[in-house]
Amino acid sequence: MGRAMLIIVAGVLISLGITQTSVFGGLNNLAGHSANYAETAQAKNIAYMGTELAIQEMIQEPSWRDGESATFDIDSGSSSVTIEEINTNEYRLISTGTFNDEVQTITMVLRESTSSGVPTFQSALGIIMEDPDDFTFDASGNAGIDGNDASGTCPAVPGVMVSHDDDKDYVENNASGSSNIEGDPPVSVNTDFKFDDIVKLITALDAGATYLPGGNYKGTLGSAENPGIFVVNSKTKITGNTTGYGILIIKNSGELEVDAELELRGTMQFNGLVIFENAFAIDGRGTPEIRGSVLAGKSNKWAPKFDVDLGGTADIRYDCEAQKYADMAAAGYVNSNMAFQQLSVYEN
Repeated sequence: MGRAMLIIVAGVLISLGITQTSVFGGLNNLAGHSANYAETAQAKNIAYMGTELAIQEMIQEPSWRDGESATFDIDSGSSSVTIEEINTNEYRLISTGTFNDEVQTITMVLRESTSSGVPTFQSALGIIMEDPDDFTFDASGNAGIDGNDASGTCPAVPGVMVSHDDDKDYVENNASGSSNIEGDPPVSVNTDFKFDDIVKLITALDAGATYLPGGNYKGTLGSAENPGIFVVNSKTKITGNTTGYGILIIKNSGELEVDAELELRGTMQFNGLVIFENAFAIDGRGTPEIRGSVLAGKSNKWAPKFDVDLGGTADIRYDCEAQKYADMAAAGYVNSNMAFQQLSVYEN
């Protein structure tokens, strides 16, 4: 009995020993697999980061295209990238990421955009609000908003574009006096146009922007040959017989008690794109003219209502020819997501 018990106990101990060895061996293998997985993931991340760096090179140096290659040192690893032009404005980027002994390759196909990142003008005035009734509108007096092309070369667009049916009714009911809204149609609803894309554009353009000082401003606003990017982020009054070209951005400074307001006086004319981001108001009681397109929207839901006060003889008119001034001003300041569209990506 005693010997049999010893044999059983010995057998149990040997079994437990085998089990324990198996468990610890499994844990060691699991740790090894986890380490390998982490290194594989890091190599893949490095490969993706290599494509981003290559795209930045392509933006900064337009000649850096077909047949180019480079190696980038990234996070204790490296990425080797080659570029092949496969069609007109289409490129294949092959990026091999290496981290320790792990190697991962991705192949990305891109199409280079011929656009500056500036949206195609779709209306004379676009009020793009996520929530209905998030703006006030008064077009009394002799103000005009016209979606008929000033250059006479493009089809008419809506005079005013809004995001909700209720906003459409509100605008139509507040165009009073001898003012008028014209276009095809005069007021339209577009639920697909999102102001988020405009916010991205504003961010990309900041590096090339000229910030106008608050108060009265009588300086230059670009030229037809050299249009610019101009930003108003405090109460600014543009006076005199000023003619501007490019992109004019009016935005809240980020602190809600500081309102960004654009006051147009005299016979000021601007050709291109005018954007209001979280801004307080457009006051057009002089005889200002905007040729191109105006867009207004919010990136901050706490921003005050946008006040459109066109009580004078302000004239906002769609002009498809003025698109080129906005495109020229934006060229060179778009980011990689705007300059290139990803068509496909494969992980090898």
